[in-house]
Amino acid sequence: MPATSQTTWNKGRVVGKKPPLTPDQVALIRLILRQERDLRSLALFNTALDTSFRGSDLVRLRVSDVATPAGVREIVEIRQKKTEARHARPVQTRLSPGTRDSLRAYLAASERPMHGWLFTGQGARWSHNHLSESQLWRLFKSWLEKARIDPSLYGLHSLRRTFPTHIYRQTGNLRAAQLLLGHASIESTKEYIGTEQAEALEIARKYHL
Repeated sequence: MPATSQTTWNKGRVVGKKPPLTPDQVALIRLILRQERDLRSLALFNTALDTSFRGSDLVRLRVSDVATPAGVREIVEIRQKKTEARHARPVQTRLSPGTRDSLRAYLAASERPMHGWLFTGQGARWSHNHLSESQLWRLFKSWLEKARIDPSLYGLHSLRRTFPTHIYRQTGNLRAAQLLLGHASIESTKEYIGTEQAEALEIARKYHL
């Protein structure tokens, strides 16, 4: 394969399964973004958490995916880019009241057309293009750094894993996590959110040699 000058978004970073954010970390990042009045980042962070979409799907959301002329939707439905060829069934997710509020404020301030990209880069050069995955990672990294969280320990999949992992830990409902992630099999979900490893560690905490 010929060499290319394009730099991958994860070059120079430790690659592997990244943990989800904790509820305390989520609350801290939200607090910082609210204090900074960063409407785009707050709406993006909240949408990423609520939808559990892959980065490639998140950055390609259009305004019409999350809103109508009457207001912000509660239920969002997309066909995942990675699995569209194999799965005709769309993935549905729910936006929380807080996320809908942040999207409402962001859309009112940005005045985006219904057919336009929901999240774009900043500046004249990027304003008509959807956010790239590398730009998304840089934003996520900046949020972590502001919260004094080591960004080398996390990746974009941390955003995707956070809500389904939280639901599983609170309810034990692996099927709900599977539906949120849009996985074809329950085994994929087990592997993705590391349920068996987490259960093994919990058992290990209870027993000692």
